[in-house]
Amino acid sequence: MVIPPREIETSQFSYIPTATVIVSAEISEYKTAFQSAHNTYSQQRTKIYDIYQNALDFDAHLKGIIEKRLLNTSGRKLTYIVGEEEPEGMQEKLQSPVITNMMNDIIMVRFWGMGLFEFDIKSGEYTLLPIKHVDPFQRFFRKQQAGVSKEDVSFDNLKNVIFLGQANAFGLLQQLSLLAMYKRATIGDWAQYSQLAGTNFRTIKYRGSMPDANTRSNMRDIVNNAGTGTLDLPRDVDIETSNQTSTSQNQLFENYVKYLDDEMTKLVLGQTMTTEDGSSKSQAEVHERVQDDIFDNDAQYVLDTFNKDFKYVMEAFGFIGGLFAYSESATAKQTEEIERDIKLKELGVMFTDKELRTKYNLNDSSKL
Repeated sequence: MVIPPREIETSQFSYIPTATVIVSAEISEYKTAFQSAHNTYSQQRTKIYDIYQNALDFDAHLKGIIEKRLLNTSGRKLTYIVGEEEPEGMQEKLQSPVITNMMNDIIMVRFWGMGLFEFDIKSGEYTLLPIKHVDPFQRFFRKQQAGVSKEDVSFDNLKNVIFLGQANAFGLLQQLSLLAMYKRATIGDWAQYSQLAGTNFRTIKYRGSMPDANTRSNMRDIVNNAGTGTLDLPRDVDIETSNQTSTSQNQLFENYVKYLDDEMTKLVLGQTMTTEDGSSKSQAEVHERVQDDIFDNDAQYVLDTFNKDFKYVMEAFGFIGGLFAYSESATAKQTEEIERDIKLKELGVMFTDKELRTKYNLNDSSKL
């Protein structure tokens, strides 16, 4: 039998782990958590972060679109250039699971709003410290997720500890978790409706005058005890079986869940039409370009973090004197756009220097 640790220690911190609380899918719960997290004088973020984790744990659609966003960056081929070329043996370091996990955790800072990273130079590993123990305003890591202790540690000026994000940021999950809570509540109502409406109801119809209460009670007992078996009924009694299922009611639930899924997709990927049936080709292309812009921005954010925020710890990991980059900087969609623009130019369509620099995100020093 494995006993969970009552206290976890890293090289510079210790904390008491606490299981995520499953918060009821009621908007009043979200409202309370939101107000506590945004309190001006004493922020309590534990509950809002539990709601974030509930969304990630229980919503398959949300999990899938976030994974798609993460994979687009971590799936790119990373390189480390010293001078004008990559040193021999560098790809082995770059393809380490540690680097891949780090890239994913950096992007997830955009969803949580912040992240505290501790690096172990000797082992070449790092730890993403639990966010519920991070006090971003006092710049303390708390031993317990709620409350103050003498064993709390200030992470300012600690070696190999880096804070990413902003103290007052709550990330994309602030909106996504609310949508996920609405969805959980809707699916719960839908399940309850399906259970009740899908149950067969039997109507006993008597011909002529209504019999006395004792006769009616005996007839109900006969029908209820019969289940799906055969009934012998008097001539003056008919049984009708029906249920309350409604195509329009089911469609109402289904449409609302789809609406919530689409809103999540727009927040995470910036679009929905690349996967929607019936979308025009031009609409899908526009939405896919928006998605590619988000992917490219994530990829650049990871590079900036490696080359700036994490620079000195990455040097300790053996990345010295160079810069991180991707072997292919343009997305497949950008390549298609370039080829299309070349064909348009051959047909006589002219582009200004400014238009091309804006479209392909080129700075003034880049050569066309």
